Amino acid sequence: MDLRRLSVAVTDWFRGLGSLFFPNVCLHCQVATARASDLLCVGCEAQLPMTDNWRLPENDVTDRLAGRLPIVYGASAYTFREGTVCQQLIHALKYHHRPDVGRQLGQRFGEVLRQVPALTDVTGLVPVPIYDRRRHERGYNQAEAIAEGLGEALGKPTYADALRRRSFQGSQTKRSKLERLENVQDSFAAGRGDFRQDHLVLVDDVLTTGATLDFCGNVLLSRHPGLRLSVLTLAVAER
Repeated sequence: MDLRRLSVAVTDWFRGLGSLFFPNVCLHCQVATARASDLLCVGCEAQLPMTDNWRLPENDVTDRLAGRLPIVYGASAYTFREGTVCQQLIHALKYHHRPDVGRQLGQRFGEVLRQVPALTDVTGLVPVPIYDRRRHERGYNQAEAIAEGLGEALGKPTYADALRRRSFQGSQTKRSKLERLENVQDSFAAGRGDFRQDHLVLVDDVLTTGATLDFCGNVLLSRHPGLRLSVLTLAVAER
């Protein structure tokens, strides 16, 4: 086990130990949950419906990437809106040291994706990378946590080093569509591995304009001839 995985395992162990003395609370409303492993209480869980776009060959994900990134399949588990349970979970994942949120929701999404014929020949998952300094500060890459959950459900490996982040010019959160595009251009490069003729799934937390996925996906396609690519995100931002 490498140091990163050991750190995550130790964090999860202490969180479980702490729940013996302090009740686990819902990440949205702060009410005590029935089990230590529950992210949400029953009421808030009901406010987190999964989208049905994973059933549709054309959906919000494929439409947003159309003409920019050729993909075999694309889908998101949830719709991201401000003030919702989904936003609270994404914020916990990204800003409050809760990689378990990504792994658990990724696994939940992966369970339903087992039914998708287009994904039966997938050979692995590639998380969108974050800059080294940001990863050091956070302790993990949220997209990698999601990919690990998906991979566990689908029985596929995660290739965390297939892409690397060259630079970081700040968060995308408050940028305009043009600013997002300029911010990620030339920010990504191919990493390790030979994936010619493979079918990889590119994984990220939230799809907004699609600029990050566009550049990451095209880097992979350029580097690996014959590669087929699909895209999965935990959420897709409401237009």
